[in-house]
Amino acid sequence: MKMRLSNRVKVATLVSLAAVVILPLGCGGGGSEETDSTPTGIQVVVVTASGPATPRPRRSPTPTPVATATPLQVCAPNPDPAPANQLVVQEPRPNQEIQIPVHIRGWGTNIGQDNKGITVSLVDQRQNVVQVNNLPPLPREYRVAPPGLEVTEFTRPFAADLVLNDLQGPTQYCLWVYQDTNEEGKARGVVQVPIVILPR
Repeated sequence: MKMRLSNRVKVATLVSLAAVVILPLGCGGGGSEETDSTPTGIQVVVVTASGPATPRPRRSPTPTPVATATPLQVCAPNPDPAPANQLVVQEPRPNQEIQIPVHIRGWGTNIGQDNKGITVSLVDQRQNVVQVNNLPPLPREYRVAPPGLEVTEFTRPFAADLVLNDLQGPTQYCLWVYQDTNEEGKARGVVQVPIVILPR
């Protein structure tokens, strides 16, 4: 009886050990979806990608084109351009929109000689002369000539305000600024400034 009992104990122990060995193997990779909810000390290992990340292609934004100002075409070809070091118009600037009165100022190299002064003509789009103004030279004291201008003892500034009546809307004009005319009365040494004059 003792022999049979110990043999039964041995067999039962072996069966228990086999069940213990098989149970973890069955839970690990047998594909069963059922899991034991009791903690069994199983470690979960999360595998992450290693190595440098692959950059995703990105679309670079297309730059928006900047609108460029179109020069006014109101001025006819200049018959006799003045040298830049002889006559300078500081105001108005080309293509500027100006409200009445139109302020004009600048410098001339020899406009003080014999008190000659400067002539400013306002020409419309049809090349008709709308207004002519003879401007005397201004005193030079306490004034600084613009850079690049040839300075002589007769160098003087000039300035004036032009007024137009009955202007209905924004209108293009061409300023002609010059010092001399030839024997036929045509302007010599001309600076042209295209502008838009706005009504008051």
